[in-house]
Amino acid sequence: MNTKPLKATHRGYLKLVNNDIPCAVLENGKRIISQTGLFSAFERPRKGEVRQEGLPSIIGAKNLLPFVTDEIKEKAQPISYIHTNGNIAYGYDAELIPLVCELYLKASDAKVALESQEKIILVANIIVRSLAKIGITALIDEATGYQYDREKDELQKILAAYIAEDFLRWQMRFPRKFYQEIFRLYGWRYDPMSVKRSAYLGKFTNQYVYEQLPEGVLDELREKNPVTEKGTRKRHHHQHLTEDIGIKHLDRHLTKLITVMELSNSLSEFKRQFNRVFKNIDQQELPIPTAPHKK
Repeated sequence: MNTKPLKATHRGYLKLVNNDIPCAVLENGKRIISQTGLFSAFERPRKGEVRQEGLPSIIGAKNLLPFVTDEIKEKAQPISYIHTNGNIAYGYDAELIPLVCELYLKASDAKVALESQEKIILVANIIVRSLAKIGITALIDEATGYQYDREKDELQKILAAYIAEDFLRWQMRFPRKFYQEIFRLYGWRYDPMSVKRSAYLGKFTNQYVYEQLPEGVLDELREKNPVTEKGTRKRHHHQHLTEDIGIKHLDRHLTKLITVMELSNSLSEFKRQFNRVFKNIDQQELPIPTAPHKK
């Protein structure tokens, strides 16, 4: 039986992971996100093909189907409603966003996620953590009545701050300064708009970073994070380090290493300073390439 579309009483934009997600509240209180907003939330372009009937393509891949629950199927059904401009619009139940996050994280935990899905898993992790933090803030505001006194977009600002913090935590473990100094020492032109790294940078990172961690750590990281058939790794090594010990050790080492790099005027001087500071006089030197490898 066809039902008359409900009207949107409020509309706006949810700032999520550096994207503005169109959203609305219907007259029955249901929260809606736009169909394109679902893809924007995970920084993925919308694709027209339907991988699985009745499911948006972002959750229709075969390896994800075992984790698609009845609740996800229900929330993934398009909802038509009357936009505040009077036109018919289509969207999804907003609760689909955290459900999609949960789906990808379950696939990751079960070790069935594809390499092409790693970026979405990263974003899903950040969204879940950030929504959990903002959720307790909103509950306290409601319980104390502060929700009526706070600024209109205060929760949005808090959410954006949480997301930025988590992105920094995941993506910037190796700061840009680390790569800037490598390029300077080798005399290469550094492009701040490019994240491409030559294969040689991996060797440099292993030699001057991971091999300086306690004995056996790099071997274990290579075992947990092996090279795939495509010649790449599914994750960065640092994502397998423990927060309480491994990451702290890595951060301290990087701080000292970058300082040595900054104080060195040439590659040969850096290697001498490195051996002196880190007491690694038997360090073998890598050959000096003329330029990064370009694909």
